[in-house]
Amino acid sequence: MDNYIEQLEKLTSVFMDSIEISSYEEVEEFITKRQSIVDLINFELQNKEVSTEGQQDRIKRVLGLDPVILGRMESLRIEAQEWLYNRRQATTQRSAYESHLSPGSILMDRRK
Repeated sequence: MDNYIEQLEKLTSVFMDSIEISSYEEVEEFITKRQSIVDLINFELQNKEVSTEGQQDRIKRVLGLDPVILGRMESLRIEAQEWLYNRRQATTQRSAYESHLSPGSILMDRRK
């Protein structure tokens, strides 16, 4: 189990070094790898492997970084939401200028 905890610490440390500039793909990759390691640790604990106090402290230290990771995920979500909003606005504005008239039609004005 020490091996899995060490892998988790290394993975988290490397990710935290570049968290501010990480893209959503990098965050997704980190979360996927992290989940597989956490699953292995849970499997070890379910198979009656007893964790020591030192191991529990190491795991708590890694889990203490969760709010920072969640904050980065939230900022990426907001960024994507703003991009989608701007994209929809641009489409709406562009459609106002596009002609929906048939090519052979004639537009006539009437004077009153």
